[in-house]
Amino acid sequence: MLRTIPAIVMAIQLSQPRVTPEDAERFALALQEQAQVHDFDPLMGVSMIFHESSFNPRAVSSNGEDWGLAQIRARHIGDCKKSKNPIRRPTPECQAQKERLLEPEENIRVMAELITYHRNVCRKKVGNQGVPRWLASYQGRNSIREQRWCAPAPATWKIIAFRDRLVRKLYKLGLLTSPT
Repeated sequence: MLRTIPAIVMAIQLSQPRVTPEDAERFALALQEQAQVHDFDPLMGVSMIFHESSFNPRAVSSNGEDWGLAQIRARHIGDCKKSKNPIRRPTPECQAQKERLLEPEENIRVMAELITYHRNVCRKKVGNQGVPRWLASYQGRNSIREQRWCAPAPATWKIIAFRDRLVRKLYKLGLLTSPT
């Protein structure tokens, strides 16, 4: 879905006013580019990032698992997949992968790839790749043991509601031509 850069920038600044105009533009450009490549609404990306890190590109979860803007679980990405202990004793290659996840453009690129991945998982597992389903999968709601796939939870609906509020605000500000 195509959104204008000014609309994405404003959505970022409405979400987190502490983001500098320069960073908001940088994040917006990356979101727009990846949203076009991976076919998702960049305002959903804004909502996800706000709820994951509040737009802190250097965020690392307290357990050391999740990195950057979209809080990407490093153990499942690139060189960290090969590391036997990516949390306590990451290989130098895994540590470099984690550092790359702290770069906003790289983190947004990986987030977008994960959106496509989770959309495909949900299509295969439950025959539904709609936003609530892939977002739940992205959030780690799947369980092989429980045979639970792509099941939205309260946190899923919270992010979707936040995106919907952003859309309404941007529409009222004249930055969107439709309130959807």
